[in-house]
Amino acid sequence: MGDTFSEAFKGNRGDSRTLFEAAAGIFAGKGYHKATVEEIARTIGVAKGTLYYHFENKEELYLAVIREGVSLFKQKLDRVVATNAPPPEKIGMLIEGQLLFFEQEKDFVFLFLKELFSAGERREILAEMLTGCLKVIRNVVEEGIQDGSFSSVDPEITTSALFGMVAISALHYLSYNRKIPLEPVHKTIGQIFFKGICAARV
Repeated sequence: MGDTFSEAFKGNRGDSRTLFEAAAGIFAGKGYHKATVEEIARTIGVAKGTLYYHFENKEELYLAVIREGVSLFKQKLDRVVATNAPPPEKIGMLIEGQLLFFEQEKDFVFLFLKELFSAGERREILAEMLTGCLKVIRNVVEEGIQDGSFSSVDPEITTSALFGMVAISALHYLSYNRKIPLEPVHKTIGQIFFKGICAARV
């Protein structure tokens, strides 16, 4: 179908949000194979048939969870860059925005990143879903190159490197069920991205 939860439950945002959080939590905690549609339906208090009305099978339900999370992530990034701030400041805001999202939606993020960085058959599907989010970051990188804020670097590689730094840093804490220390992680990633790690030579 290709729907997110918001599209499937149009007109009832409360239900779609509850379903998203419950399904992401169950899939992340139990894994795809052990999670059941029956358990998800029971957890959110709806009939199993209600879910099957919107999603033909567990695979469609699972991918809808992923699409919903990616859609929320892109909305977060879009709000962050919808300012007149210069590109370096926008990059700092994007780093912070990603970390905040990863902390707030940790079940979805753990689920998504584990699948994205695996060798599973869904990896290409998830990578395609992520394209729109990466484009938001890439646009800021290209803006900075054009106005001279950034060096003439490869925008695609730079975008992937930045997203990877934030994602892997977040996954490090989420994998151990630890809270992301937002301020030091944000500061360190920003320092590495803008200045590198080599000490200045006299």
